[in-house]
Amino acid sequence: MSPKTVLLYLLLAVCLLYADGMSLKCKPDKEVRFILRNMNPVAVRKEVDCVVGIGKCDKLGVKLKAEAPNAVRRRKCRKGECNCFQVRRVVNKLQRDYRDQWQRVVDHFSK
Repeated sequence: MSPKTVLLYLLLAVCLLYADGMSLKCKPDKEVRFILRNMNPVAVRKEVDCVVGIGKCDKLGVKLKAEAPNAVRRRKCRKGECNCFQVRRVVNKLQRDYRDQWQRVVDHFSK
């Protein structure tokens, strides 16, 4: 899987899983584990460039761009909504390890 695909899944995970808590029933799936393991500065920057409209978008970037507004607004996950919790896991890592890139996404969707 390319770094762009990893970042796209990351942003999707951010949008779908961003919530105040994690569900104990929802364990990270294979794609989320792959994204979390393979996140790197270059891949994250390229995908965020897409999300904020200054870079080319691949398939992953398009998906991330669609989910980013929900992640920024901190949409809460409903009970049993495992996809949402998966996104939350990815967003948490992005916020923790790539704060500058997450801030770019927040700034873009907070206008």
